[in-house]
Amino acid sequence: MKAATVVITAIAALLLSPAAVANDSMPAAVAELRCPAAATAPAPRVPHVAGLTTENTDIPSVDELGDLARPVELFPPVLDRRGIPGFALKDADGHVRPRRFAFWGDSHIAAGPMMAQLRDAIRAHGESVAVRFLPPTMGRANVRLPALHAYCIGPAWKTELAFKDPGPIATGPALATRVVSAGADSYVWLDLRTADLKPQVKQVTLVYRAGAADAQVGVTVDDGPEQTVTLAAGSTRQAIAADPAISTIKIRVGGGTLALEGFVFDYIAPPDVTLDVFGLPSATIRGWGNVDTNAIAAALNGESYDGIALEYGTNDGAVEPFDPVAYRAGLTAALTNLRSLFPDASCVLIGPPDRGVLLSRGARKADFLKFARIHARIADIQAETGSKFGCVPWDWQAFMGGPGGAYAWVHHNPVLMGPDLTHLTMDGYKRTGQALAASLGWAGTDTSDFPP
Repeated sequence: MKAATVVITAIAALLLSPAAVANDSMPAAVAELRCPAAATAPAPRVPHVAGLTTENTDIPSVDELGDLARPVELFPPVLDRRGIPGFALKDADGHVRPRRFAFWGDSHIAAGPMMAQLRDAIRAHGESVAVRFLPPTMGRANVRLPALHAYCIGPAWKTELAFKDPGPIATGPALATRVVSAGADSYVWLDLRTADLKPQVKQVTLVYRAGAADAQVGVTVDDGPEQTVTLAAGSTRQAIAADPAISTIKIRVGGGTLALEGFVFDYIAPPDVTLDVFGLPSATIRGWGNVDTNAIAAALNGESYDGIALEYGTNDGAVEPFDPVAYRAGLTAALTNLRSLFPDASCVLIGPPDRGVLLSRGARKADFLKFARIHARIADIQAETGSKFGCVPWDWQAFMGGPGGAYAWVHHNPVLMGPDLTHLTMDGYKRTGQALAASLGWAGTDTSDFPP
């Protein structure tokens, strides 16, 4: 393997100003990452996020539920695909056409198995698929980033979340920004290789919020010597390329403060489809209502998406009492911001799944449909409000059998609902992802794939 040539290119706004640095001392083989002892542990590979305590509670029994434990048929919701042409993988003649998709949502899509079904469906169609914009959420609990073979991140990084901010907040498309000041624990390392250690990325672009002062960043590519890069005040991007490819990249802040908004990948072999997933546990639609759209536009640097989807509602419906008027206003603000950024993209609103109620031990009575009714109301508001913004609803609760479907899923074989009656099991998320892929036209519509 010949030595790689590393090129660091500074990008300020839309102005490209390259400066090449040849490096002939790179090793022939690139070692796997070994995180420092103080590194944040990788997020656990779990099928769902509990998020809610299940201690001293019970799942209602079949006898206690009665008809609510009925079997359900898992048929994919039908979408009018004429209203979402941007999600079509091929043109009218059956030819592959490059497509860019983005999904935003909460823990349901952050943990991985649901979105993995979409990638599998795209590959089954014969198209290649990869991540274009990687969110800076490595190290966040219950977030999986399939674009990475491995990563390390120092404990000094702090996280700004758009859905927790009163807004407007300057952030990138991930709706989360990682912030760190210079210091020993300011590092983030990424292994960009495939599972079999094949390099695939030729350029990584750091996307960050413009600061009031310069920052210095140390960059190491493929175990080579560290190069110091100055991130000029007012700039928002820093490109790092290698010939022929980058296996690992190590970044540390050596001076000033870095507000990291994500990474953009350019591949040796450009994929047919890019699928960006911006999942944040506990997120609500409030995040999109709070954003500074100019900051997101700067982070995207002129790029857009053919199809976009928002998957929210579970956390919005957990507020007591639920206020449908306030939720409709928040959704309207969110979709206004979304459409100002992506006016021509096909849009899908994925409603919340059904949610059940656990019984406290010693108390065997409860309003079993307490949350189910709220989720049904949220789905109705999404359908009504979304239509004003050209967004098509995908009713997840209906796919589960309607209000109360969570109980049918938790008593299903295999079990499809998690023990908190809020999140799904691995099988539940897989079946949901398969159904969504079918609804989008990315998988066959043979309902035998969705047995009761």
